[in-house]
Amino acid sequence: MMSLFWSRAVRPAAKILGVAAAVLCGGLALLVTAEVILRGATGESIRGLFEIAELGLVMVVFLGFSQAEVDGTHVRVTLLTDRLSPATARRLRGVALLVCAVFLAWMGWELIQRAIESFETGEFRTGLLSFPVWPSRAFIALGVSFLAIVMLVKGLILAGGRDLPEDSKEGAAYHVG
Repeated sequence: MMSLFWSRAVRPAAKILGVAAAVLCGGLALLVTAEVILRGATGESIRGLFEIAELGLVMVVFLGFSQAEVDGTHVRVTLLTDRLSPATARRLRGVALLVCAVFLAWMGWELIQRAIESFETGEFRTGLLSFPVWPSRAFIALGVSFLAIVMLVKGLILAGGRDLPEDSKEGAAYHVG
């Protein structure tokens, strides 16, 4: 059941967040390129670009976390699990993911509260231009909360002694049996 949920809901949702992160990253790259061209041609800058880039980069990073975990490109240390039997390693990875999911769920809850508070108080990032902070806080909360869901589902699958479904690129990396 969890494997089906992984394949039909978690992976596609992570892909959507990953694509959103890539689009935002591309938009930031275009803005920085336009800034370089404009500054070289006229000596002028795009007003507020620093603030846009600062808030946008935060959104790119947090939206991409879940896709990295689904694809198996997230940082991991296998010093211990490489020395264990495949079944034990799989279950230990699952338990570790479940512990991470609990921490990230708590973190996500707190971040959601901060995003709501930022929206209600009208928090702004001041610089050359003032930008609202709540959108980036909301994207951070979304990214962390969804990463918690990814780790929960993945952890339940692995802690249950099962491999990730074959449609997962990471299935080969976690196939230890």
